[in-house]
Amino acid sequence: MPKTPAESLEAFVHRQPALKLAAVLLELAEVDEAVKERLLRLQLADRPDKLAAGFRKTLMAWQRSTQYYSYRDAPAYGQMLQAWLDQVGRELVPKDPAAGLALFEAFIKTDEVWFEHADDSAADIGNTMRSACRHWLQAAALCETPPDAWPERLMGLYLADDYGAREELLRSANLLLPEPGLRTLIARFESRLTDVLSGAPKSRGLPHEVYTISAALSLLSEALGDPDVIVRAVLRYSPEPNALQRESFVQAYLRAERPDDALTWLREPWNDREDDRRSLLAHVLERLGRFKESVPVRRQVFERSPSFFYLQCWFAHMPDGDRAEAEECVRRLAVKHEDLVTAASLLIELGDVEAAEIRVVADADRLSGEYYGSLESLSKAFRTHACWLGETVVYRALLLGILDRAYAKAYRHGARYWARLGEIAASSPNLGLLKSHESFVTEVRLRHGRKHAFWAQVDASGDGVSDMEDGRDEGLEF
Repeated sequence: MPKTPAESLEAFVHRQPALKLAAVLLELAEVDEAVKERLLRLQLADRPDKLAAGFRKTLMAWQRSTQYYSYRDAPAYGQMLQAWLDQVGRELVPKDPAAGLALFEAFIKTDEVWFEHADDSAADIGNTMRSACRHWLQAAALCETPPDAWPERLMGLYLADDYGAREELLRSANLLLPEPGLRTLIARFESRLTDVLSGAPKSRGLPHEVYTISAALSLLSEALGDPDVIVRAVLRYSPEPNALQRESFVQAYLRAERPDDALTWLREPWNDREDDRRSLLAHVLERLGRFKESVPVRRQVFERSPSFFYLQCWFAHMPDGDRAEAEECVRRLAVKHEDLVTAASLLIELGDVEAAEIRVVADADRLSGEYYGSLESLSKAFRTHACWLGETVVYRALLLGILDRAYAKAYRHGARYWARLGEIAASSPNLGLLKSHESFVTEVRLRHGRKHAFWAQVDASGDGVSDMEDGRDEGLEF
């Protein structure tokens, strides 16, 4: 008979008698302070003023505290603050949104305490502050305050930010303000920008407040989904935008599904970032379905910086009739390319594994074993096509890369490479232009004979037993 599905904990709890559950809660409250505090707050559910006073008392105690939280303790500190925010949002805001809003605002304005009393290298406090901003917006949306009061209040709270952690107030401002309200707030920031620019000395650089306001308008542009806002702001103080600014315009228009407008900022060269411009240009043209224009651009990008990724991008929308000529171009480039891994990868992508092997074997001494990810795919391709010389070159490079750096964590992998090299030598002793397996073994033992941990791994693997016969090899990070 089929087994009856186990009852969920939630279902089990719901069918228990109320008195039994009450007894369990009281029992827990005796041994768990958090449970006891939750029950005490539950008593005040119909007294939001008393509930708010309790939350405020906790907040004030933290504000007076001089304790410092190290990097190790900061996550727990952030979790404690986050729990308080969630409790206010869950227990007080539905009863009294204005009281909850006041607590969230007090928390945000206490950012100096939170940041100065903790090592925030892992961004635990920053994340908590962003959560506080979202709670503020959600509580404000439930208040009966006239809508036209929020833009000014939001603007003041954001501009008083000394720690760069209140950006969520504007990025998520749509939680509080509908489009007209967002437009009003944007107009206020734009007016402020005009005042700052008009009052700035002509002989000096731009005031820092210009960039603060520009950042605010960028966040509001994101909240509204209107890239024109940030473009308009940047052009006010940078009428000839640099490459980074142009790229931000392009990305903003793409996020808004406006590729035609993105194209406007890709027509002129970006100087030292020309490769980035070409890649974005091709992407935008593809979004517009203009593949006849994007394919030549993709070719330019690939020829300037040959890589497997750029090759795939170039070939993705290429007409079948142009494929043969393009493949020949790639083959010529790969044969001469200085980077062996890139050259071999390109040839393998073309289906010419033998040419990839010839390229690798010809410059075997130049192959570095530091790039495990790329070499792993090469080794699998060579093995699949019985290209034993190419596989030998790759595994020798990987093995020496591990031993030369005495990378003990990878000795287990090195022992497998050693075993596989032995297998290849036993089945195909003629290695052509490569040094013999016996010579390679002798050199390795002379150079690394004292790496006892490695040789212990070799002995444990049977000095010739490989677990890579079916192409399996565990991931390894160098």
